[in-house]
Amino acid sequence: MKKTFGILSNLSIRIGIVIAVLLVVSYLNLRVDLSAQKAYSLSKVSKATMRSLEDVMVVKVLASDDLPAELNSLSRYLRDLLSEYQMVSRGKFRYEFVRNLSRDDLFAMAHANNISVMRFQTYDKDQMTSKEVIFGAIFEYQGKVESISLVPRTEARLEYELTQRIQSIAQHTLPKIAVFRDTTYYDFNTNYFERNLRANFAIHDSDLKKEIKDVDALLFTGSARNLTDDQLYHLDQYLMQGGHAVFLQDRIDTDGYNLYALDTNLIKMLEHYGFVLSKDVLLDMYCDKRQTGLGVMANYPMYPVLRGSDHPITQNIDNISLYLASGVSFSGRKGVSFEPILQSSIYSGWMEYPEFKIEKDLFYDTSVEDFDAGSIVAGALLKGQFDSFFADSLRAQSDPGFVAKSPEMQMVLFGDKELVIDTDREIYNDRNYVILNALDFLSDREDMIRIRSRHLGTSSLSVPRFMQRLGINWGDMARIENNIKTVAKTVAIALPALILIIVGIIRALRRKYRVRFMYE
Repeated sequence: MKKTFGILSNLSIRIGIVIAVLLVVSYLNLRVDLSAQKAYSLSKVSKATMRSLEDVMVVKVLASDDLPAELNSLSRYLRDLLSEYQMVSRGKFRYEFVRNLSRDDLFAMAHANNISVMRFQTYDKDQMTSKEVIFGAIFEYQGKVESISLVPRTEARLEYELTQRIQSIAQHTLPKIAVFRDTTYYDFNTNYFERNLRANFAIHDSDLKKEIKDVDALLFTGSARNLTDDQLYHLDQYLMQGGHAVFLQDRIDTDGYNLYALDTNLIKMLEHYGFVLSKDVLLDMYCDKRQTGLGVMANYPMYPVLRGSDHPITQNIDNISLYLASGVSFSGRKGVSFEPILQSSIYSGWMEYPEFKIEKDLFYDTSVEDFDAGSIVAGALLKGQFDSFFADSLRAQSDPGFVAKSPEMQMVLFGDKELVIDTDREIYNDRNYVILNALDFLSDREDMIRIRSRHLGTSSLSVPRFMQRLGINWGDMARIENNIKTVAKTVAIALPALILIIVGIIRALRRKYRVRFMYE
């Protein structure tokens, strides 16, 4: 009897322990994220954004009752992400799914908040029907409103889109960026880039006529003319005081008919720091292609399309189109290191200064022999201590606050001031992410870079990625990619059979020797 009682007591204690553990675990939100790049866990920048909220933010999710299958996984992931935002916000973030609205009221609310209507084709009783669906979110914070339309296959970039809008509406959470705008902004459409810029940073417009203070970084969007002495001096002193800067600058300008080489005082100052811009125009066999006639495609090698490097600023970004870009090289300045972060393919060349002539064959009948300059740097990072461009000048001598040498700091240069221009092809829309990434890199927000560029990463089975990893040159991309796919398919079909044959032969030989041994 005592033995039975002891067994029952031990069993009861163990069951009690299990129940207690289950009760504790039920109150904990525990999960292990084994996805690539931790795609299903909040990044540090998202958590920091939540904890810096000064007031309560409310997110209202608008969703049609019968969401199509294409949106089911996105809906589940949205709910998981919003739960994590709420959990780390310390009571400053709340979300709700708007219920009990009629279809007309739901569509009216979506329209009032710029949430788009999506149309899906569905099959019902062997008939195809079209269905209109609403799926989006509204962010409300301190009297300000932002919204987002949620579309299929955007799970990988969802955290970035949500965090971007949260930061945009709560501006105090954003890094402060000074932006100098000049000729490129005046002459071209930059609306898409400007929206992205303002969604990611708190912008302070600067004409450089006054000192630059209290910002995390400066974006210089290029100029085709000399700066005034005051502008150049304020820019130099901002850098000497440890300020970080991203420069977009080249040495080529155009009136639409002719090309002109630039030789401005800013270009001279960049060379003083260590950046050297080529007067020749960068060409690349891998470039933008346009239809010029019925079934006729023309290559435009002066508009190269570059692939990102392993550096965080350009990583995962494959379609970086440039317009009349300059090459970037290093002047060899002592105490300064030079790191390329963006390069053309190995099939590159030059449209040479001062004639800027280009052979017609390069448009329609390209050959690798026409591009023999090797890979050319189009973007680079300088790191070190820099001497002032105004050292020993009268201006410096008359300024008691003049700083002659910078502390350890970094600056980035892209050899194309047209990087801010909105493209007319969707495939190149993400090219100016390199600018946002560079500003975040200099502002110590690499987590923001990670969630911004995460959806751009290519599969390990991607042929272009395979070619890049093995150093296979671009050349005739379609032909090379087709050849690699053919070889891969052949190996995939033949290899299993070959392995079975080899295994069969080995086993047959072993059996033969074993029988012979037994006989002997």
